[in-house]
Amino acid sequence: MGHDTQKSVLITGGAGGIGLAAAKEFARKGWRILLSDLDSERLAIAAAELRALDAEVETWVVDVTRRDAVDACAQEILARHGHLDVLINNAGVGHHGEIASTSIETWKLLIDVNLWGPLFHIYAFLPSMKARGKGQIVNVSSGQAFIKMPTWGAYAAIKAALGVASEVLHWELRKHGLRVTTVYPGMVNTGFYSDVETKTLGGKLSMLALPLYSMSPQRMGKILYRAVTRHEKVELSNLHNRFAWFTQGLPLVPDLTALVSERLFAKH
Repeated sequence: MGHDTQKSVLITGGAGGIGLAAAKEFARKGWRILLSDLDSERLAIAAAELRALDAEVETWVVDVTRRDAVDACAQEILARHGHLDVLINNAGVGHHGEIASTSIETWKLLIDVNLWGPLFHIYAFLPSMKARGKGQIVNVSSGQAFIKMPTWGAYAAIKAALGVASEVLHWELRKHGLRVTTVYPGMVNTGFYSDVETKTLGGKLSMLALPLYSMSPQRMGKILYRAVTRHEKVELSNLHNRFAWFTQGLPLVPDLTALVSERLFAKH
């Protein structure tokens, strides 16, 4: 079994968007970058970009919805390097649509990728982290977990579940010397939203205006890197998310947000 002193980070969904942007931040600081993604072509391109930064990069094509595939990847990483310093559960899929028109198959996909994917990785690496008494797990949820926005309910519900599990895990793993960071990104201008279909005028305008009010993946990558290296318990990422988090229990504010988004996005 190989053991070394270079710090390593595994980023799921690392072939683009926030995952790749964060990987570049770690690469610039000399970390070994372990990337997994379902898209082998984009993964190869991402690896080349990281190697141009003189990073040591290893890649795995992994379907995060398959526990056997996740376990095989984890076993190979641990066999090569002895341990994993940081696990970043970043892979995710989105969905836009009213709950009544969201198919059970879509719910299953959201649960498989956005919840089971992170859990499979946590269970795969947790025994070795606990045995070592060192390691960090980072779960990327979404600011929509605490913004009750019509037409994003299915996606938000699963991301909320991940966020709750992650924040509880922080307290449960402290006694083992492990750290858990829960990251709630806001709107980030990546390919994540390119497949969003909306038939309302407000929805179409909001997607067209996305570059104006969203965060760049590079900015979010820096925030994610900072949250990891500072061992933050929770990273809310931007002012909008902080406002939403603090006003969840206040009268009228959540209802007003829901009402406005319902008028913009829902079909009438």
